[in-house]
Amino acid sequence: MKNRLLKQITAAMLALIMLVSFVSCSTPPVTPDVTTPNAEGEKYPENGATKIVSAEKNIYNTAEQSMPISVAHYENQPEILLIDITVAVNDFFNGLLSDLANSAPATIEETEETVTIKRPNGSYCIIDFVKDTVYFNDFETFTGKDFSDNPHDLVAFPYVDEEGNSVYIKRDSSFFTPGYALEINLGNRNIPLDIYEGKKYIPLQTFNDLFIGSFGANLVYNGKDLFFMGGNSLSDDLKEIYYHEERTPRSEALAEFNFNELCLLLDLYYGLYDEHGFNEGFAYYLESIGLKEEFLKLDAIHSFNALGTLTMGYIGDLHSAVSGISPYFGSSQPTKDELNLKLSNDFSAAARVDQEYKTAREEALGEVNFYQKVGNTAYITFDSFTMGDRSGGYSEEALQIGDTITMIIAAHAQISMDPEIENVVLDLSCNGGGTIDSAIYTVAWMLGSCELSIYNTIIESRGTTNYSADVNLDGIFDEKDSIADKNLYCIVSPVSFSCGNLVPALLKASGNVTIIGKTSGGGACAVHNSITADGTMFSISSPLRMSTVKNGSYYSIDTGIEPDLTLTKIESFYDREALTEYINNAK
Repeated sequence: MKNRLLKQITAAMLALIMLVSFVSCSTPPVTPDVTTPNAEGEKYPENGATKIVSAEKNIYNTAEQSMPISVAHYENQPEILLIDITVAVNDFFNGLLSDLANSAPATIEETEETVTIKRPNGSYCIIDFVKDTVYFNDFETFTGKDFSDNPHDLVAFPYVDEEGNSVYIKRDSSFFTPGYALEINLGNRNIPLDIYEGKKYIPLQTFNDLFIGSFGANLVYNGKDLFFMGGNSLSDDLKEIYYHEERTPRSEALAEFNFNELCLLLDLYYGLYDEHGFNEGFAYYLESIGLKEEFLKLDAIHSFNALGTLTMGYIGDLHSAVSGISPYFGSSQPTKDELNLKLSNDFSAAARVDQEYKTAREEALGEVNFYQKVGNTAYITFDSFTMGDRSGGYSEEALQIGDTITMIIAAHAQISMDPEIENVVLDLSCNGGGTIDSAIYTVAWMLGSCELSIYNTIIESRGTTNYSADVNLDGIFDEKDSIADKNLYCIVSPVSFSCGNLVPALLKASGNVTIIGKTSGGGACAVHNSITADGTMFSISSPLRMSTVKNGSYYSIDTGIEPDLTLTKIESFYDREALTEYINNAK
């Protein structure tokens, strides 16, 4: 029963997780050790914790789908769950390896003081429950997918049919240079690892952040029950269970643990660390700007406001943001008076600029179809890179999915049958990003192949993967799947962000596509979706920075892509008769 439900949970998440969340680690700054042995030789934090007691909680995937699970907590700290590391690895980590990474299970080797978790791919993790340290010899390989030989392969699925033949996207080749090994000192952060009555315990939130979040999933505790989520998105049917009926103050222990664990996650996983000057660590930074005091207040609205101000104000990179309140806030939404988020100028302006371009487009073109022919030019338009579940290969159901890949397949068929088409224009002027799979598919369609390069800004690993696409669905990956023989253009604007910025970057780097418009909005890092220990949902830019490569060096695309042909007025972006004439005269 238990294993079957866990498989159902991970299978459901597989359908939800199209853009995998990416994480990495670095050694955090050292702070004073705050753990000491007690009289019986057991090790507890100096925050008044007492003995460890067992507990049974329900874990939910949907409101109708739950099961009991054995966990533990310190006797006087029931809001901070602990989990036996052996149970955690066998029931959760190995389940995710099987169902989301097509990987063989990890094995466990145990001594009196340590647990070593080994994967068949040669990576391993050593957890020392006396020193309170976690060591990874290669974190990215440890949390990687076995269906790819490159940990920086961001594509979510194997894309093979039952016979093992490639479908939709094929991995052609890859190159990967590993980063350095990592040791994370949890004890220095007042995050305890404990041995009690022969069992080795790790905080559930810490296990989630180090072992689960990298698969695009999260295991979260709301003070009553546990919830397994794809990313950090809570389905509507779970909200009544997830949120407390009334606002409930957090305990001092939970508020402190929530802050410590958040600082650990940000120190390990925030990808633009150097650019923002966080080199002294987030604990120091948050105290220096006065937000630590807000995080430690017991009413969760203060912590929410602090996290929102940090992500959307001080960080302000447009990938980092709060997305859901803590269950301790209760079932009602915060009032306007309670919300006190300080936003950066870029964050405040983003929605306004997006609306300006969409309004101008609607006034010029009305309702926009994804495919439009103007003279000898085909315009392809979509505002996000979407991706359905194509694990079924070329099934009839998969071919009915209304996503970006379906649009590209349909556009390719129309262009292939129309001898008048000489120019193809990809309009990404209102595209705010989306899934990497469909972005890669689009680039491979236009160029004949897609070279995606990733640089890890924290551990300094780097890798490049080459992909091709089957667009005419004949099962053969060849030149018939591409429009590389046409005159190719891409329209970008300040709205073009994330994958809407990556695609024109790769197109321009090829030297075969002309970029038209204004400098794109940037956004180089993949997104890591997270949940705090008190259940607040948020996202950050991960260390996996999408890059272009020249002469072997990796260059960030975060500042945006400059156009080859500049359009100064917004109206000019959508005057397609004039654009077509302009393109034909500019050849």
